Amino acid sequence: MNEAIHPCLHCGACCQNYRVEFSVYELQSMGGTVPDAMAHEVGGNRARMNGTERHPVRCVALTELPHLGDGCLGCGIYEQRSKPCRDFPFASYGCHETREKLGLPVLQEQEVEAWLETA
Repeated sequence: MNEAIHPCLHCGACCQNYRVEFSVYELQSMGGTVPDAMAHEVGGNRARMNGTERHPVRCVALTELPHLGDGCLGCGIYEQRSKPCRDFPFASYGCHETREKLGLPVLQEQEVEAWLETA
C-alpha cells in the first residue's frame, strides 16, 4: 500500500458498521450539506443515511475512489458528510473494533502516529 494514502482510504469500515443518524437540518433541503437523495427521515427531526438502516450496513455514500489510487474507497460526499461522520475519530476504539469485526488488520502504532501528526 502507498504510505502517502491515509489508512481510512483503504478501509471504509466505519461506513460498513454504524447507523448514521443526524438532524434533518443537515439535509440540503433544510439548509445543510447532506444530499436529500442519500438519506431518509426516520421521525421527528432525525434523518438517516441510506444503507445504514439494515444489515449488512453499507452507507450509500461509500464509493471507490480510483483517482486517489488502487483499492481506495471513501465517502463520495466527504465535504458534505453529516456531523456523526465528521466526528468519528480515526484510530479510536470504535475504529479498531470495526476493523477487527470486518477482518481488516489492526492499524500499527507508527502508522497512526504519522497520520495524527499531519492532522
